[in-house]
Order: sequence, then C-alpha cells, then structure tokens
Amino acid sequence: MKDYFKVKTWLITIVMFVVAFGLSFIIVYFEVGIKDKIKITRASDNDNVSGYAWSSNIGWISFNCTNDASCNSSNYGVKIDLISGDFSGYAWSSNIGWIDFAPTSGFPEAPNSGAHYDSATGAVTGWAKILSMGDDGWIKFNGTWTTPVVISSTTGDFSGYAWSSDVGWISFNCSNEDPPCSGTNYKVIAEINNAPTVSNMTAPNWSYVQAQNNAKYAKLSFDFIDPDSGSYGSKYRLIVKKSDDSSVIDTGECTGYVAPPNYCKIDNSICMKNNPAGCLNPGDCTCQYPLDAELEYNTSYKWLVQVWDNNNAYSTLTQYNTNPDTDNDDQTILTFTTYKHEFPDPNATWFPTSPSQGEKVKFTDTSKIYESNDPDFAVSCNSDRCDWLWTPPVSATIDDTATSTPTITFNTAGLNTVKLKITDVDGYYTEINIPIDVNSKLPKWKEVKPE
Repeated sequence: MKDYFKVKTWLITIVMFVVAFGLSFIIVYFEVGIKDKIKITRASDNDNVSGYAWSSNIGWISFNCTNDASCNSSNYGVKIDLISGDFSGYAWSSNIGWIDFAPTSGFPEAPNSGAHYDSATGAVTGWAKILSMGDDGWIKFNGTWTTPVVISSTTGDFSGYAWSSDVGWISFNCSNEDPPCSGTNYKVIAEINNAPTVSNMTAPNWSYVQAQNNAKYAKLSFDFIDPDSGSYGSKYRLIVKKSDDSSVIDTGECTGYVAPPNYCKIDNSICMKNNPAGCLNPGDCTCQYPLDAELEYNTSYKWLVQVWDNNNAYSTLTQYNTNPDTDNDDQTILTFTTYKHEFPDPNATWFPTSPSQGEKVKFTDTSKIYESNDPDFAVSCNSDRCDWLWTPPVSATIDDTATSTPTITFNTAGLNTVKLKITDVDGYYTEINIPIDVNSKLPKWKEVKPE
C-alpha cells in the first residue's frame, strides 16, 4: 500500500491520465470534425435512400438520419440521382464512422467510380469508401459472388451483399439470410424511378384492305408502360433484322417526338406523350413505328424495341415474341412476314355506259394482278390467275357471278352499285364498288305503217 504514495507512482498515474485525455480529445475531435463535414457535404435535403444494412463484423450501417430521428444533430443521407443513377452522400456506422458513396479516386480496381444504379438491370456497381480507414476501407457492390447488390425496380428494396476486404460481407436485406429475416427485420430501400417496360408488341398490323395500297408496308406497335405516376417516354430505340439476323435498321436512341428525324418515325400524338396518370395499362401509350422502304416482299423480320422515360430510366431491349401475328400470320413467334406481292387491282368496263331500267348491261373485266416472280409488276387477269366474284344489287339479275364477262340487268332506276372482288392464286383479294347510274325505264313503243 505504501507504493501508492511514492512520487514515482504519482508521476506515472498523472502521465497515463494525460495520455488518455489526449487520445479521447483526438477521437472526439475527429468524429465531430467528420460529422461537421457531412453536414456541409450531405447528399441533399431529399435523400432517397433509407434503412439499415448489417455486417457481423461492424454492426449496423444507417443510410439516413431519419432512421433514428438524428437529423437535428447530424443531417446525413444517401441519394440516388434518378437520371444518372449515381449515388452521393454518406451512411453512418457507430463502429467505423462515415461511409462515402461517391469517392472520386484511389479505387483498388475497376470499375473506377463511386456507387452507381442501373435502372434497366437493377444492379448496383462501383465503390463506397470507409473514411476512417485511410487508403483502405473500400466496399464493392458487385463482383463474382452469387448475390451482389441489386435494387428491385418495383419496390425499391435493396438485396444482396457488398464486400470489403477490411470489414467482410455487408448484407442489405434480411431476406439474404437463411432462413430469411429470422432475426431483426432490416433492409435498405430507395425511392427510385422505376424503369419503364414494353408490352403488347404486335406486327405487321397491315390488313388486306391496307395492303391494297402497299403490300410490303408494316406497322410495329407496342405499349409503353411506366409504373411511376406522371412519367412519360422521352426516347426509344428500334431494331429490325431479317430472320437470319442481318440488320435492316437500327434507329439508335431517337428523341424529338414533335419533329423527329426521318428515321425516327414515332408520332408524339399517339405515343409516349406526357400522360399525367402515367402509362400504367396496355394501350395508355401505344406507339407505332411505320416501315416501308426498309422492307422487302415475302420476307421474315425480327424486331426489338427499347424505351426511356423522362428521368432517363430505360427498359431492356425487348424482342418481338408473339403468336399469332396480327395479319399475314407466319406461325413463327419471333418473326412477322410481309406479303408476297402487291394485291389485285380490280377494274371493269360496261356497255351501254348509261343503261336504262330493264336493259341488259355487258361487263368486261380489266383487272390487273401481281405475281411473286415480279411482285410489283401488274399483269392482266385470266382464268388461270384470277377468280371473279360479281355481286349486283338485290333487285338486279346476273347471268354468271364468277366470269370475267357477266351480263347484268338492272331493274331499279337510279344509282346501282356492283361489287367486284378479284382473288389471285395466293388468295390475296381486293374488292371495289362500281357505281352504275341507271335511267328510268324506256317508254313502250309500237311500230305502225305510215299513211
């Protein structure tokens, strides 16, 4: 007991006290200094990431001061930019301090960037940095492990693990555990812009009636769907390929819907307009891309489309995969096929040209048809190439409805309409209406001997 009263003992005690006090002061100063820095350089006043991640080595990591109502003393948070997908701001751990989500240099390996969110795939890539660890303390979000960090496009929930060689695995959702969420129910969540999607892809949307003007024309139609209220389309990319995958057209990222470039043909009046309610249901924002000069006769085509919303979130490149096709079905789900050639061009002459009621009228077909060996060159109809179907008015009589030269008697004066349908050997048909102006019945006459 006497040793406690020796001068040497007292000096040792005083020195230890001073050292301990000095270390405590340095630690407090460092922590307060960093917190003051975060107050100045926090992500923003509307940080959109919150919740907790968990590490068995360092404990809880808080992504937003609103988690524990500590914003008055330390206003911090993490934000994902809805347009670029880049993270910014800071998370906090009571054991390791601040974690910077937008470091700019010193990365240990590729990718050489801070944390980044890809709205199309949901993947989080890049790095965060534990500031208290000097040149070390790097956290990687995506790598060769089976469950890297991703964000759900529908819920905004994070899942998966990040890795740090200094602190080990960091779990972003208790659903990662086995069994899931068996202990504390935790997760990190982001109020993010959801990526739009494409649905209801149809082709060629070109009926027999429409094909009578241009048989190789097509309209590629799809629905732009965005789950975010008030979101709307800002650009699109459309790719058309032949069935052998040789390229026909790749529009690139098309913008400017009011007056798009010639190759970007979607009309803003029918597609991707600023719908205050968003494009939540198929048909809300239907888009049509017309093809004409790009196509050939009797050819199968694949097509893919990708869309962007007004926050630059984008869909995956979605392939046409529909059966049956809307018109001219080729019974193959990945392609649509154009018509073999142009459609018939029906026409006829008749005599007399101004018939009277009850008078016989002789019709002569002058129709033209097209064949696969020369799909846009017209040839005259004959019995080997064409089938005729004449349909007179109900009150008229006809001697043969399936000949090229029928005789029709009109029994009603006024405008009478004769329908002519021409069908070629491939079953392509066109119908026309022929208006005949029939005079009143001729007066009866009797031949008499002159006096």
